[in-house]
Amino acid sequence: MSIHVNLKELRSKKGISQNELARRLEMSLTNIQNIEYNKAKSIPFDTLEAICIILECGVEELLVLVNDESN
Repeated sequence: MSIHVNLKELRSKKGISQNELARRLEMSLTNIQNIEYNKAKSIPFDTLEAICIILECGVEELLVLVNDESN
């Protein structure tokens, strides 16, 4: 199992670009892209909270547990 970050989907629904989200979070575009492409090793709780506030979503919508098993 792994955790998938639904950032792109949620961000797109709100019509917010990666650049705009990075600006509002006071983060680099590279950090936003790493989170969005599931390449981030960790995401601080305060960042998760800020993303959820901006995108008006819950953490359970942003982070989804995915079964990686392939048969």
